[in-house]
Amino acid sequence: MNIRLAIASIALLVAVWTTAKAADDVSGNVNLGAATEVLELKPYLKPYQPPANAKKESSVWFTFSAVNLSNQPINRVLHAGQPPSSGVSILPLAHRPMILQVVSTSAGVVVESSNAYGRKGYRITIPASAKIDIAVRMAGVGEQPSLLAWTEPAISRHNTQIGIFIAAVAGLIGAAVAICFGLAVMTHHWAPRWAGASLTALLLSRFASIGMFDGSIVTTIGGPYGLIALFGALSLAAGLRFVDLTTPLREVWPKAAVWLPRVTYLVLGLGALAYVGLPGATLLTDLALFLLPPAIFFYLLYRDRKGSPIARVIQPAAGLFAMVSVTSAFAGLGGFGSASIVPDLAGGFAAAGAILLALAVTAGEGITVIPWRHAPHPGQLPAPAPVRAAPAPRPAPAPTAASHAAMEAIGASRQGVFELDLVRNETILSADAAALVGMAAGRMPHRAWAERVHEDDRPVYEQAISEFRRQSGLAFRIEFRVLSEEGRYPWCELRATMKGPDGAAAERCVGLLADVTTRKEAEVEMMDRSLRDPLTGLGNRIALMEELEGLGGQLRSIVFAVLDIDRFKAIHASLGDIGGDDVLGQVAQRLQHHFNGFAEVFRVGGDAFAVLFKHTTEKPEQLGASLVQLCGGAYQFQGRSVFAPASIGVAMGTNARDPIELIKNAELALMQAKRQGGDCSRVYAHEMEASAPHDKVALDAELHAALEQGEIEVFYQPIVRLADRTVAGFEALLRWRHPAKGLVSPADFIAHSEETGAIVGLGLFALDRAASDLATWQRYFPLPEALFVSVNFSRRQLRDDVLLNRLAEILSNGGLAAGSLKLEMTESAIATDGDARALALRIRELGAGLAIDDFGTGMSSLSQLADLPFDTVKIDKGFLARMSNAGDDKSDGDVVLSSMVSMVHSLGRSVIIEGVETEADAARVAELGCEFAQGFLFSEAVTASEAMTYIARTFRSQAQVG
Repeated sequence: MNIRLAIASIALLVAVWTTAKAADDVSGNVNLGAATEVLELKPYLKPYQPPANAKKESSVWFTFSAVNLSNQPINRVLHAGQPPSSGVSILPLAHRPMILQVVSTSAGVVVESSNAYGRKGYRITIPASAKIDIAVRMAGVGEQPSLLAWTEPAISRHNTQIGIFIAAVAGLIGAAVAICFGLAVMTHHWAPRWAGASLTALLLSRFASIGMFDGSIVTTIGGPYGLIALFGALSLAAGLRFVDLTTPLREVWPKAAVWLPRVTYLVLGLGALAYVGLPGATLLTDLALFLLPPAIFFYLLYRDRKGSPIARVIQPAAGLFAMVSVTSAFAGLGGFGSASIVPDLAGGFAAAGAILLALAVTAGEGITVIPWRHAPHPGQLPAPAPVRAAPAPRPAPAPTAASHAAMEAIGASRQGVFELDLVRNETILSADAAALVGMAAGRMPHRAWAERVHEDDRPVYEQAISEFRRQSGLAFRIEFRVLSEEGRYPWCELRATMKGPDGAAAERCVGLLADVTTRKEAEVEMMDRSLRDPLTGLGNRIALMEELEGLGGQLRSIVFAVLDIDRFKAIHASLGDIGGDDVLGQVAQRLQHHFNGFAEVFRVGGDAFAVLFKHTTEKPEQLGASLVQLCGGAYQFQGRSVFAPASIGVAMGTNARDPIELIKNAELALMQAKRQGGDCSRVYAHEMEASAPHDKVALDAELHAALEQGEIEVFYQPIVRLADRTVAGFEALLRWRHPAKGLVSPADFIAHSEETGAIVGLGLFALDRAASDLATWQRYFPLPEALFVSVNFSRRQLRDDVLLNRLAEILSNGGLAAGSLKLEMTESAIATDGDARALALRIRELGAGLAIDDFGTGMSSLSQLADLPFDTVKIDKGFLARMSNAGDDKSDGDVVLSSMVSMVHSLGRSVIIEGVETEADAARVAELGCEFAQGFLFSEAVTASEAMTYIARTFRSQAQVG
């Protein structure tokens, strides 16, 4: 065989040499020494006709003549072109076009196999000022194949770019697959499963299209094009299943819905036949892949106009998948030229569509929540809903042994059958259900049943029935109390499902009713135990915190007192444990009896009590004095008089922002009373803050431990565009979630951390977390103007080389849009730092943005600000407050703020105004030309997960603007 091949090759070369010698005209020669990076040799190829008695082969020989008109040797890499129509044929090719052999008898020509530039590539070296003849044996080609001659730098650069593009496409689709299947695992719904299956097949299709499976066992039957068609069919079938689950066709066209399962099976069948190489099957599969995705898109567009929120969410992804089919068809007709040169445009659309589909599934809108509880088994396609003129009453089926056993099992489990006829508005209780609630079995008007539900629970019950009756198939569980014939209110649990025609309003509500009174009473008892002091029966510190937090806005109207027994250690030493406990019990009884119905009393420590006055007209001083007098009387123990005077600290809600601050204020007042010698009361005043103890060593140790134990968190306050109220970015803010004190305000530890140097570690943590969260948001929410995050830094932090090196590492790793990670420095820090410009320039050179915080404090000059390379200015909220408090239409505050905004704009910087709390504030600063704003009007600082939700709420409008 090898001898025969060699003889044929020599004969071919002799014929080529003879032909070349006989030709005087070199116009048919291709100049391989030209500067063109890629030469298409197709016009120059001449098929070699073997002798009539030669053995037939699957490969074909072609010859061409070439010249090198340059004065130096040149290298070219030969690759078989991939015509777009290679896979579009009735008889699919067994493999892609490829070069099997390249030979030349011309002097000085070197031919080398070069897989470094791609599979089946050949590198030829042509001497200077030479004319050569080359023969190429190719397989998988037609009469006039495509043959490309690349320069080495060009093909190397092209392969690198294509590799990066393919990896990005695969990465995005793979991420979308992970999101869908992750959501499917968490929710147990079939909609994300079908979406994930469709995207998985799409990813495999992209891999097959770039030749990843070529030459493997999976392409031995129908070749690479049959495998691509199979994966495409699987992706399309799963996509059809997903669309029918989310926006059922039977809801709008019941008669047409019967064809959907047949179309799905037809697509799967065509894909399978294409894979086994049946003539025409690949072409028909490609036709289905071209027609059905646009049809799905137009169907969702129609459902969107009919008011379907789910269709509105899925529609953008469907539009991109339609673009994939259109682009693939256009490429198949040669609209983009050679597939070896043009990037995979369809892959780009597929990646974008995959991400949008994953976002649509995670966004909800009914996709992964209740509606799929009535979905059919995944192994079955939904049967079309029969068209009925009117629902006819169905006779009740005769009881069977199985149904009787089922009813016995329900009764044995201490449950009963509950049914609500929504058409007749009647409630039906089985004998077991009626016995559970102490009622007679049978039918009753639903209104009568609803009136028996406890008035506190009735709104929950009525809302559940009203909400879930809108669509059949929805399941729910609620708990409520029902009045029995004996006049008691047992607790019931109802687990029910709405029944009726698919996609229509429910006609019945059927479920099981269970008596859960024992469990509810146990829960109440356990909750009561966790909130009660076992010695005195008073509420404990947890109960006090719940009570204070439940007050909400009423916190400002209360008076709060804490008291501590002055001589309790001496009392305990004299009377022992029994005597000490007895005195504490008498203190509790005396407080309860005296303030019964007037205030609430809590035991918050060993010998400490708290009294909460919600509604009182007495002054705090009077309340404190009355508590001192009340506790000063003698207590009796075993015939002895025991005196236990107390120190009292009183605080008013008007001086506190939250319960934590209220308790702190009262304890400061108590401390002052102790310093006065005890047996007295003091009312909190702001001046007491100066005498508050600050254990800096302990605080420093706590801060380091908090950072190691994950107690430090990064919260984000949104910064919105005033033009359309969409989120533009966030300011990163540190919070300390103390295990005992709760959420600690930054004011209580940031200043201390700057003094001790702990701010450097906190800054590294904030920088890492903010960069990580920002990269995630930018990946899932690609916007024309990338989201940004501002991180506050002091001058001490910015002079730390470790911090700046970490900043450089984060920015060099990529993944963040340029300038989207901003560092905020206060105006005072810049004004007092002579090296501010050099420091700012270094930050900008690293690729970070730069913002000036608290602008307008008057510590920097205009010339100094103009010399700094910042891009954003944050105007202090005090200027907005000054403007808002003015009564004139054109107040001094307006003039000052307007001048500041104009000055910043004249420097070419953008403006963020802080402290926007009302719509009036937002409207006025928008009129002044401020681009961005942040404040409680839009949102308080939120966690990273809550920030993701905040972005998602405005993502659609931002995408439309972009």
